[in-house]
Amino acid sequence: MQYINKRIQVLLLVAFIIQMLTAWHTYFFHSDEYFQIIEFASYKLGLSPVSVLPWEFSQQIRPTIQPYIFIGLYKFLVSVGITNRFFMFSMVHVLVGMLGFVLCNYLVIKKFGKEKYLFLLLLLTNFLGLMPFLRCSFSAEAMGGLFLMLSILILEKALKENESFLWAFIAGVLMAFSFYFRFQVAFCFIGLGIWFIVNHSKAIKKMLLVNAGFLVGVGINMCLDIRFYGKFCFTPYNYFYANIVQGKAASFGTSPWWYYIAILAALTVPLLSIFLFGLFAKSLANFKNPYAVAMLFFVVGHSAVGHKEERFVFPVLFFMVYLAAEAYRSSMGTQAFISTLWTNKYYGWLIKGGVGFSIMINVLFVILLAIEPYKQPVKFIKTINEEFKEQPQQEIVSYKQSPYHTESNLDYHFLSENKLNITVIKEKEAFLAALNRSSGGTKYYTIKYEDAMNDGLESLVQDKKGIVSSGWIWSFANWLGGKYHVYIPDIWLLSRY
Repeated sequence: MQYINKRIQVLLLVAFIIQMLTAWHTYFFHSDEYFQIIEFASYKLGLSPVSVLPWEFSQQIRPTIQPYIFIGLYKFLVSVGITNRFFMFSMVHVLVGMLGFVLCNYLVIKKFGKEKYLFLLLLLTNFLGLMPFLRCSFSAEAMGGLFLMLSILILEKALKENESFLWAFIAGVLMAFSFYFRFQVAFCFIGLGIWFIVNHSKAIKKMLLVNAGFLVGVGINMCLDIRFYGKFCFTPYNYFYANIVQGKAASFGTSPWWYYIAILAALTVPLLSIFLFGLFAKSLANFKNPYAVAMLFFVVGHSAVGHKEERFVFPVLFFMVYLAAEAYRSSMGTQAFISTLWTNKYYGWLIKGGVGFSIMINVLFVILLAIEPYKQPVKFIKTINEEFKEQPQQEIVSYKQSPYHTESNLDYHFLSENKLNITVIKEKEAFLAALNRSSGGTKYYTIKYEDAMNDGLESLVQDKKGIVSSGWIWSFANWLGGKYHVYIPDIWLLSRY
């Protein structure tokens, strides 16, 4: 690894700082990451009632390894005197961020440590679009993808001559945990099985040990699920039966087979993402590469399922830069083609300009996610909890919904331990009447910016001061909404009336 020089060390240090900042501000991308993990853990800790849990709890389709991880973190932090729940929530993302940072960089350095373009690969690995954000997500998708990467790394080590057979067993256990984090990782195992048979057919004993480790891992997770739900259950089957046989997943909508191809081609930042996706797609034909085969079957398997969401293929991004680099290195023709595009005297400037613009947008995107959480309503809850922590309860009315609930009425119970007594009024006239009703003392109201602007309540938000999740985002929302009638969703205000 002769090219791990001081420049790369500085790059990794900066990348780690950005990763930790992003992790600290990362709450979640999709509500499932919170309500099916944190609220499940909160219920088991005796902090949340069963009534606030989503339907997945009664159907027993949610594996409980992640809730138990959070329970362990919660108990440890409480034991050392830390009780702030937002601190706990951020810490779990910091720990995942460390794991993601180490694994993704280790893979690239291990495979390309002697290449002169290692610096460029590490730049892409650490700063490409959603990468810092996804690598610290405590979601099923991120945890499943990271443990898949770890299991393949260990499997490669196990298959070397003179290595201990124990590594094969460990790889199998980690594959089982990857599967229980995200059941759809099973698509990858089909590809890995084919890869193993084609390339390592003589390593029968190690193959058997991988399978044995997998069964042990499944057994461990079954015990966790049975303990959590209080009765025998096999969550992979329950998940399959509810979502596929009963069609629950399809009830949330379906998409065409090519949906994930389009998502992956644009998920980072075009024009750069198109180059990367082209190389990544080319790499999937390499059946000697376990990562490529795993991703091929992962994408194809997901494409065959009717219900699709962009988050389902987020784990692919963990492998995209590495596999794109493999495709580039293995083909002189590809290298020559890219060089021709880049240096062409007629349109090379356009390619360079497009990539340069992509990089500029990408940098702004990475910085934004490092300083502001994607889920602004959660930060709003944190802000009003802190604001009213030492104050007696005030009279607060909220328009249409409480900030402590989602639009589908799911309750942020764990994160709202200092929950205020808020009266929700859904009708505009009744809401205004409640604000105008005389009472002795300060009156507060909460409202979403878009609801106020859409329902003729501009005076309650435009240029109003109060408690908001982010001051600069609130100012930008006011400018954007007032001038162009474009409303940023899920931006809340708590103000005096």
